[in-house]
Amino acid sequence: MKGKAKGIISNLQITNENFSVAWKLVTQRYNNQRLISMMHAKNLCCLPAVKKSDASPLRQLINHVSSHMNALKALSLNVPIQDLMLNHFLLSALDAETQREWELLTASREDIPSTSDLITFLESRCRALELLQNTQSVKTVTASPRQPLTCGGKVSKPSYSNVVTQTQCTLCNGSHRLFKCDKFLKLQPQQRFHHAKQRRLCFNCLQSFDKDHTCSKQVCQECQNRHHTLLHLNSQTQATNNSSTTRNNQSANTKGVTNANVNTYHTLKGKPKNHTLLATAIVEVRNKSGQYVPCRALLDSGSQSHFITERCVQRLRLPRTQTHTSIQGI
Repeated sequence: MKGKAKGIISNLQITNENFSVAWKLVTQRYNNQRLISMMHAKNLCCLPAVKKSDASPLRQLINHVSSHMNALKALSLNVPIQDLMLNHFLLSALDAETQREWELLTASREDIPSTSDLITFLESRCRALELLQNTQSVKTVTASPRQPLTCGGKVSKPSYSNVVTQTQCTLCNGSHRLFKCDKFLKLQPQQRFHHAKQRRLCFNCLQSFDKDHTCSKQVCQECQNRHHTLLHLNSQTQATNNSSTTRNNQSANTKGVTNANVNTYHTLKGKPKNHTLLATAIVEVRNKSGQYVPCRALLDSGSQSHFITERCVQRLRLPRTQTHTSIQGI
């Protein structure tokens, strides 16, 4: 003997009386029929492949199967070979924890468990796991959080912070969006436009501007422009509104901005006999998203400054910059 087997009997003296003792120690350690049979079953599942029509690899395959089959027959097992093979396939498909429980359960048995014994074990374990999962789910639903005790014996209640976001209508203060308000829907398009302009709402989604404002990508179903369909005006009303908006420019929507000083002076000699008409044009201006939006421009060749209406700023999604300036008109 050599290796680990020699280490088992290394402390025994070589005498006739110690031979039976040494033999018993070695057989108890290595005569494990269950372990030996499972190793043969594992080797039978790992067959050498025959890649070409040649006698040598074919003979190797025959010898491999025959040697393991003869070894299993020599063990005189209490179960048929097919049960041994099925047990190997089932155990190889199980998780490590289930395999461990099975081996601990059958470690004290001297015979080899049959496939029916393994199926019975798996059935009982499956029922136990189903009961555990059901119990844990019930505890999760019904369990209440424990309240920690302070040094004085007082119970400190946990603090909760609930954040509720609710949309409020800017017209009737109801808990709905503006475009779903019955009162808003009964208004004329011009009145809806003035309400959105007065409340400084986005003309496209009818929501207030804030840091979390995210506008939709929808367009007007009537003219395909970037405004809400409920704010669509006909050509005559829109031309009148653009002219009025051009004459009454609003300051930027920036908190804490001081209104600019506007001084207008008129000098007239005699009665005016005619009126001065300024030309207008429809121009396409690129917005923040890179899309071109048609806008009406008032052309004044004598003006030294450029102005833009608040509505046009909202349509183009232009950034605002706080500034202080003085405007004079003659």
